[in-house]
Amino acid sequence: MIAPTLLILTVLGSLLIFERDLPTEIVDARYAGPASQFLRTENQDRIHFRDQGESNALPIVLIHGANGSLHQFEMWVELIGGKARIVTLDLPGYGLTGATASARYDLTADLRAIQSVTQHLGINRFVLGGHSMGGGLALTYASQYPEAVSGLLLIDSVVPWQQENEPGAGESSESTRTSTSEKQGPNVHNNPKDSPSKPNTNPLRTLFRIPGIQYFGRHLDPALFAERAARSAYANELLVTDALIQRYIDLSLRAGSREALFKRLSQRRDTQSRFIHFDGPTLILWGEADAWTPPTLALELKNRLPQATIKWYTNAGHLPMEEAAIDSAKDVLEFIEYLKLNRPLPAVDGPITSTETRTKMVSKIEQSAEVTKAKQRLQTFLRTKNLRVPQEVCVDC
Repeated sequence: MIAPTLLILTVLGSLLIFERDLPTEIVDARYAGPASQFLRTENQDRIHFRDQGESNALPIVLIHGANGSLHQFEMWVELIGGKARIVTLDLPGYGLTGATASARYDLTADLRAIQSVTQHLGINRFVLGGHSMGGGLALTYASQYPEAVSGLLLIDSVVPWQQENEPGAGESSESTRTSTSEKQGPNVHNNPKDSPSKPNTNPLRTLFRIPGIQYFGRHLDPALFAERAARSAYANELLVTDALIQRYIDLSLRAGSREALFKRLSQRRDTQSRFIHFDGPTLILWGEADAWTPPTLALELKNRLPQATIKWYTNAGHLPMEEAAIDSAKDVLEFIEYLKLNRPLPAVDGPITSTETRTKMVSKIEQSAEVTKAKQRLQTFLRTKNLRVPQEVCVDC
């Protein structure tokens, strides 16, 4: 009697926690936009990318983090697309790139994807940016191909020479947090050297440490942890909308993507080089309330990179390009202007809490009508996606 009961409970449990794939054509139709393009590489991998903004401007190539997609940069596209050329792509295994023909998801495959897109577009020199895991990847790329990278944007980035290479989590390692816990991190009021860093609350890290997860994880329903993961990543939970959560779920359920994720786990056990280095201009952007990649990592990156400057965003968590879209977009534009003038950015070691300092730094942009136009574009974009329009963005509220 016990055996049949256990069998029934197992079947019922499976129905509750497992979910079937969504057909690729359904997911692609739902999340491919007018700017979406697909590149077939020499090894027959299909890479999803977008090339948007001012075509004659200095290109900015942006790389998303683990379990992310190029959609996370769309607010920047709306805000600064009139002054910058922005190229975004989905890494192998993620977004609408998803599972690839080569079934390779290691570091080499990621670097090759960036190179394939930039070469396809004829971009020989560009600003390279990356968020979280994508930041570690961008830094690695810049270290290997410094002649191609005119500047680096690191957004709440992992520190590649300290990663445990858990691409499913894609965030700071346990050893990193232990080694930095004795240092200090920012809070919303103080200098980053005056308060302790937060513990990592990424639920995906716990998920990927479950014994045997690689054998059944490819069938798990991502809805079980998508909302919790999103709410731990965003400091402002008002940004965690049903539409955002559904996008994460749908992209994870895209046929082959879950299997690709666990192949990535097995393929990326190699340790990244501890000799990663980049001498060029670097802008580090960080949410002070980030609970996934501790703000102390920003200080470590700054100490390692000779031309690095940090910009802090009060009340922003792991995704300042969305949570502090306007301020971070202004800082990116300012960085681009300094690159054009071949001058270093002014050093900023802590959060910019002075209104006078902030006003001076962005006065040229603030006085321009481009700000209002950018707000209008972002407001329209958010409303079409059924997302909340923050008060500071709303033009007609």
